[in-house]
Amino acid sequence: MGSSLPGSADPSVGGGPGEQPGVDVAAELSEMLPCEILSDEEITALGFDPESATFDDVGLSYDCRYRFPGGARPVLTIHLNWMRGVDQLNLTNYTVEEISVGPLRALRVIDKPAAQHCQISMDLSEQAHVSAVVDYAETLEEACALAEDTAAAVEPLLPRSSG
Repeated sequence: MGSSLPGSADPSVGGGPGEQPGVDVAAELSEMLPCEILSDEEITALGFDPESATFDDVGLSYDCRYRFPGGARPVLTIHLNWMRGVDQLNLTNYTVEEISVGPLRALRVIDKPAAQHCQISMDLSEQAHVSAVVDYAETLEEACALAEDTAAAVEPLLPRSSG
């Protein structure tokens, strides 16, 4: 529902639930627009203002940034990357924890020392990942809760492959 992926993947075959062999995840991800992944209603349900959406594709960025209503903090960024998998991220100055978002392997990334920033990076393939990043929250717990909720909302809509 709301996903372009067939809903009947057999978890006993291939890499895991929801994975599709032969899908070029990087190509599919490169055709997605980060400001169009979630509907206005989904962005509102997460507590952010869909009217505040700002698209950025300068340099390495390919993302969409949202603010709380009234322009207040925190800031949510949905980042698409079809050039690097999560294992290729430079996480030297961060604390990293392996987690799952739905059937996807993911990393929870927080600053060292911990601040009001939390990133959830979902592993789509060896060369592709999507991150939900929350900055400037009141607390680290709030930042991670918002990032995790966003990742959970985005996950069913993402391309994936067993390759």
